[in-house]
Amino acid sequence: MINLHNHTTFSDGRFEPQAIIEAAIAGGLTHIGISDHFRTAKLGATAQYVITEYMDAYVAHIRELAARYASQITVLVGLEIDFSKRTPMEQLWQQGFKQTPLNDLDYVLFEYVSDDQWDGLPLTALLSYRRWIRVPVGLAHSHLSSAFGPNMSVSDLVQTLEQHSLFIELCPSRRNAAPTPDSADRIPYYRVPGPFNAALWDALAGSDVLFSIGTDTHDRLEEVADIGDAWAFLQEKGLASQLVTSRHWPRAG
Repeated sequence: MINLHNHTTFSDGRFEPQAIIEAAIAGGLTHIGISDHFRTAKLGATAQYVITEYMDAYVAHIRELAARYASQITVLVGLEIDFSKRTPMEQLWQQGFKQTPLNDLDYVLFEYVSDDQWDGLPLTALLSYRRWIRVPVGLAHSHLSSAFGPNMSVSDLVQTLEQHSLFIELCPSRRNAAPTPDSADRIPYYRVPGPFNAALWDALAGSDVLFSIGTDTHDRLEEVADIGDAWAFLQEKGLASQLVTSRHWPRAG
């Protein structure tokens, strides 16, 4: 019962981190992650986001809340990075690759990897950074079939995810849903039918790839615990034992 993708007043979220954590506790979650945006032009010149100069304060605040609520829930601190030219990636390496502040976090989410619709940079570019990041790294709300299907085989994609320890986020919220070919409705992208998705989820079930759930919460507290469809999908596919939290942050009981 996890949700590792939530935005707060540290970036473009409506609620303070404490409100997100308390909503997670009320919703029966075992793990809650705060993953505010790193600086990106996507949010506009006047928007608020986490910058390198204040990364220490961001991490310290979430760590203080983690200690306060430790008996009720595991609180993790992450960061979401818009993996495109909109983001000044060089600021994360200005003290050298081995000194990146990303390693002070619990995990990092990269959005729009290989996503042409959002001018995302290719997966190969992410892999060049990945070796310097010691904490878990995930692909946020990635439409895997459209982002990788045109240029990678299922076996190559799974092998790459395994080799570079990249976890996959399932986001059940409508914010990141996909249109269906024969309907005006939208469905979670991981449920989009098609040969690539079908083969991919079969291959992932026999792999060492890990998964997270995240609702990309911004302005609705009720979204924090609304993880049911993503959790059901992992159970349907036999992947419920492959949660990233089980590997990295197991919680007693």
